[in-house]
Amino acid sequence: MRNKLLLCLLIVGLLISGCSHSSSTQPTEKKQVNNESKDKENVKVPEELKGVPLPPAGKYSGEKYNWAKVKQELDKIPKNADGKTILNKFYELAAEDYTPYFKYFQEFDTSIIKVDKGPGGMKSLKLPEEKPVNIVILVDSSGSMAAKVSGGQKMDLAKQAVKSFAKQMPDGANVSLTVYGHKGSNNEKDKAVSCNSIEEVYPLGAYDESKFNYALNKFQPTGYTPLAGAMKLAKQQLANQSKAENIIYVVSDGVETCGGDPVRVAKDLHTSNIKAVVNIIGFDIDDAGQKALEAAAQAGGGKYSSVNSKVDLEDYFAKERGRLYDAWSRWAGEHYDKASDVSNKKYKELEKKSVEMYKITERETIRFYHMEEYLEKERGFEFRLLYDHVDQKFRERANHIHDYNLYIANKLQKVVLEEANKIQKEVLNKANEEQDKLY
Repeated sequence: MRNKLLLCLLIVGLLISGCSHSSSTQPTEKKQVNNESKDKENVKVPEELKGVPLPPAGKYSGEKYNWAKVKQELDKIPKNADGKTILNKFYELAAEDYTPYFKYFQEFDTSIIKVDKGPGGMKSLKLPEEKPVNIVILVDSSGSMAAKVSGGQKMDLAKQAVKSFAKQMPDGANVSLTVYGHKGSNNEKDKAVSCNSIEEVYPLGAYDESKFNYALNKFQPTGYTPLAGAMKLAKQQLANQSKAENIIYVVSDGVETCGGDPVRVAKDLHTSNIKAVVNIIGFDIDDAGQKALEAAAQAGGGKYSSVNSKVDLEDYFAKERGRLYDAWSRWAGEHYDKASDVSNKKYKELEKKSVEMYKITERETIRFYHMEEYLEKERGFEFRLLYDHVDQKFRERANHIHDYNLYIANKLQKVVLEEANKIQKEVLNKANEEQDKLY
């Protein structure tokens, strides 16, 4: 009768304390506790378990359990022993060490992902750090830029397009404007003057629309084309910007006419410590000129685009904005999916560790019941003594540990999901914010 009662209590106790882990109702005898650290002094007892007996690992805990040897130890308990003595003996023989689990939960990293910088030279989300973005615009002001194309004078059209492009850059991006070939004339006698006329009219810094437009409007097309010299100056301007993302846009209607080597300089810009990307827009230029500028853009790690009219030039910058718009969408999507993947993985890790701890508590409880049953059945210990002073105590302890296990795992899983949701909202908002600035 007593044995049947003990069995019923065992089943009821395990069902009540373990209802949240219905998939793990059978104890795993061969599951070894994961000893994550031998140094247990720095592991704090959880607040939820303050006052709950948490003795060191028993002599036959975990995989060391040997029922024959346990019985030999139980036979040493005097018949007149009180409940406290019996319970302490149980702890001494078979108590499990929960320190590795406390350590695991206390040190669990709930962070999700680091957010990479944004695409295409645009300002990045400051999570965890922001990378400066520098955009250097080089405008050809040689005499040929005074020519007419569909829509107006090339110089005027270039200025309008550059103004529109600069205005739509995101807040926080630094911009610089350099003009070249704007002095002297395209006569041979003025070549030296013109080839040395390379001037940064808007120093690298935060974009100010009125000051930028004033600098852009104060020069007119006159002389030769010192393209390589202009790119050299750009490298000097960016010399201390190795930790920034550096992008150069060149607007030109002709090839180098001052004896420089744009391909070599562009390659030097791209392979130097500043890792600048050189993009070139060829404005109404012949086939030979296109090939030369295309080679320079390729050497600079960028791309070459050819335009022939106001519509083409506006279309180029519109496509550039479209490219950045799509890039922001991909950026947000990649981070959104990555945050989901990482959070799901960590959620499952917590679930797995919680189930593992649950099984350890089940195993310990069953072993305690076996020892209690042995004392009553084989040694003749009084049932009421065992039930009132031993059984209830270790069952209460097991319930506290189960409750803590469920609480801490659920709490950490909630934080993981919240962190993922936070990242996802921030990248979507950031992408929308940057996309809104493009149009």
